[in-house]
Amino acid sequence: MKTKKERLEIVNKVIKKIASLDRQFFLNKKDGQVAEMLLKNGRVYFRDDYTKAEIYAYHYRYFTKFSNGGTMQALILDFSEFIRTGVSKNGKNGYCGLYCTYWGYSDEGMKAIQDYAIELGYLEGELLWNMPYTKAMNCYKSVQQTN
Repeated sequence: MKTKKERLEIVNKVIKKIASLDRQFFLNKKDGQVAEMLLKNGRVYFRDDYTKAEIYAYHYRYFTKFSNGGTMQALILDFSEFIRTGVSKNGKNGYCGLYCTYWGYSDEGMKAIQDYAIELGYLEGELLWNMPYTKAMNCYKSVQQTN
C-alpha cells in the first residue's frame, strides 16, 4: 500500500489534470494558482485556488472558504478519504466522483481525467465511460444511499 504522502501526490496530479482541461476547475486564471491537497500534522487539508484558504478536508462543515461549488467539494472529500485511508472512495460523498456526467467538461476531457486517474491508481476497475444516463443516475442514487 502506498504511503499517505504518495497518495497525496497522486491526488494532486489528478487535480492538476482537472485544472488543465476544459473548464479548468481548481485553476485560478488570474494568478495561475492550482488548488492542492496538503498534509499538516497528519491531517489532510485543501488549499483553495481562489481564496487561498487551507481547508480541513474532513467534513462539509469546514468548507466555508471553498470556491468551487458542491460537486467539486464532494470530490475533494473523496480525495481526502483516499489520502487518509488508501481506499478509493470515488463518489462516496456524492455526484459519482470522477465519473460525474455534468461537470460541463467535454467527453474527451472527462475520459482523459478518468484514464489518468486509473493510470495513477486512484480509480480502480472498469471504466464507466459513456454509460447511459440511467446507469449514471443509478450510480448517483447508490452513492447517496451509502452516505
